[in-house]
Amino acid sequence: MDLAKRYARKDTKTLISVLEHPENFSSKALETAEAELNFRKLDEAVIYALVDEVNRERIVKMLNELNPVNDELKVLKSFWLSDSEMRKITKEEFKLLLERKDGFRFDVLKYAIGGL
Repeated sequence: MDLAKRYARKDTKTLISVLEHPENFSSKALETAEAELNFRKLDEAVIYALVDEVNRERIVKMLNELNPVNDELKVLKSFWLSDSEMRKITKEEFKLLLERKDGFRFDVLKYAIGGL
């Protein structure tokens, strides 16, 4: 089965995710995903909502993997969104993480076991 047929069977969110992760796909895959999305002629509001959802997931994943001591907080790039829009979403998700504080909680058990 060729790439165009395979991507025609994918849901819209998956195709958007492909375009938002260009480092993981070949140029042919990116072109095919973009062509399939254009072929579907989706409402702009639907695409924007899915783009927002995919990018929030990417940002949350990045923040959860962030080592606050050694890593620098960076703004991810987006196929659709500008740097300022991505910066805004990153700030929102970072604030939510700080409110939950689960990303910065000191896990005493980890260090106690490591000291044995």
